[in-house]
Amino acid sequence: MLTRREFLRTSVAVTTTLWLFGTRSPAQPQPIRIGHQLDRTGAVALFGKWHNRTIDAAIKLVNEQRGINGRPVELVNSDDAQTKPDVGKDEFERLVTQKRVDFVIGSVFSGTNIATAPLAKALKTVYFPQGIATDISEKFGNRYVFKSYHTVRAAIESAHEWVFAHLGKRFTIVHSVIDLGRSQAEDWSEKIRAAGGAVQLIPVPFPAPGDLFSIIQKIDLSKTDVLYHAFTAVETARFLQAAFDQNLQNRVKILGLIEGIDILSTAEPWLEGAYFISGYPRRADQVPEELRDFDREYRRRVGISAEGFAFDNPKEVVPIADLFGSWQAVFLLKHAAELVNWRSKSDNPALIQALEGLTMPASVGFSQGAQFLRAQDHLVFHDHYIERVEGGHLKVLARLPREKSLYKTNADYTKEEF
Repeated sequence: MLTRREFLRTSVAVTTTLWLFGTRSPAQPQPIRIGHQLDRTGAVALFGKWHNRTIDAAIKLVNEQRGINGRPVELVNSDDAQTKPDVGKDEFERLVTQKRVDFVIGSVFSGTNIATAPLAKALKTVYFPQGIATDISEKFGNRYVFKSYHTVRAAIESAHEWVFAHLGKRFTIVHSVIDLGRSQAEDWSEKIRAAGGAVQLIPVPFPAPGDLFSIIQKIDLSKTDVLYHAFTAVETARFLQAAFDQNLQNRVKILGLIEGIDILSTAEPWLEGAYFISGYPRRADQVPEELRDFDREYRRRVGISAEGFAFDNPKEVVPIADLFGSWQAVFLLKHAAELVNWRSKSDNPALIQALEGLTMPASVGFSQGAQFLRAQDHLVFHDHYIERVEGGHLKVLARLPREKSLYKTNADYTKEEF
């Protein structure tokens, strides 16, 4: 039997639901279902957990705004993509064919995104992959695939001039052989050579060997200004600890993408002095003034403190920059669906055309700042930042406007049939 308190709590919840959407009769439209290709285990599991929380928070905000075209939105999770491309692809298929989702926000693992992209087209389902390998949008995309956060190439394009001017042009790139690492090695190498610099590549198997000292020994410090690392977060920690043990941080500049440490505490001594290219500052006091109101609301809803830690676990670092792709995918869908009065998958061609070339002013839904989605390769362009660990905290050294991240693309998915 319900207690009086339980009865009142249930009554309030029911009343709130009715206020938002009214009673649902058979004639009323069903909820719009957004699937999440969720990695619960494997190398990106912690990222997967936070992306899932972020999607849930974004959907709750959308539902407070009376959903999409007056319809409530539901989050439907996959079982476990496992940070494995074949498994992730199968999970995508189950989301679409068995769980009947309308759209899918993808895994953080680039290999899974690349494996899934052809299936998104075959099943005519709009897909927002969250990995950042350049090839996701440049080589393996299609009319149904949209990148709502940067690629490796966009980050490097935005930052390379600053890096060459302030850190140097002689690089040693130590990188994982997975798509994330290979993409960084290839894109940096092209920029370095074009600028008259020199680059040494040191590929590392995935997963990396237990002893990284043999990898460190391959670095020719006499020919290195910048030691660049490209690993998943756990392997980044191991590599930078090994570099610290050899005192490399006092002999070269250490640089990487923020994704490599996005779940790591910067209080660790082996991170002191390291430079990172990021899509957004971790710490609220480093966020540009004009974005701070949006930033506060975004952090509150997702559960992120001003210093970048979880509200419910002050020791857990949240990958705040990485999460924007999932957060913004929900609002891209809402915006485009309402532009074309989307009702079902038969309206996907109109929705896709609405997304292609879309511009988004800064708002709570786009709290990363104003951005635009290039029609040809379906890639969002946004501001970037150079951050450095100083006194155990990430400090912004430079803000790089989104126009600097534009690069020439060979893709043009607008020419594809639906």
